Amino acid sequence: MAAGDWGSRNNVPRTVLGEWKERIMIQKSTLGMDKTRNHLLSWEDYYTCFAYVNNLSGKEYWEAAQVNAQKEIYFLIRYSTETAIMDTEHYRTLFREQIYNITFLDNVKYQNKILKLHASLEKR
Repeated sequence: MAAGDWGSRNNVPRTVLGEWKERIMIQKSTLGMDKTRNHLLSWEDYYTCFAYVNNLSGKEYWEAAQVNAQKEIYFLIRYSTETAIMDTEHYRTLFREQIYNITFLDNVKYQNKILKLHASLEKR
C-alpha cells in the first residue's frame, strides 16, 4: 500500500477498513505426551479475530512462486497483546476450514497497530 493509502485514524489502511470481515482462528502448538510417554505435538485454539485477507501480489507473489508456494496469502489483523508474542514456528492460522502456516510476521511500520501475517496453505 502506498503511503497515501493510510488513514489518519489509528493508521489503519483506509481502503480496507470495511473489508476486515473474515473470521480467522490462530492456533498455538503445544507439546504433550501420550500414554507411552512419546512426545506429541497438538494444536489448540489460541485467538480469534477479524482480518483483511488477500492474495499476494507483485513482488511478494513472485518471491513466493520461486519457492514453489502453492497458495500464498496474507492476513492483516489488529496488533494486540495476544498477537505480539506470535512467531512462525508455534502458531498457524485457520481460515475457511483450511490450515495456513505462517511464514512471516510483519509489524507494519513498527507502530504496534497492524500485524501482517504471510501464510501458505498447508499441504495435506
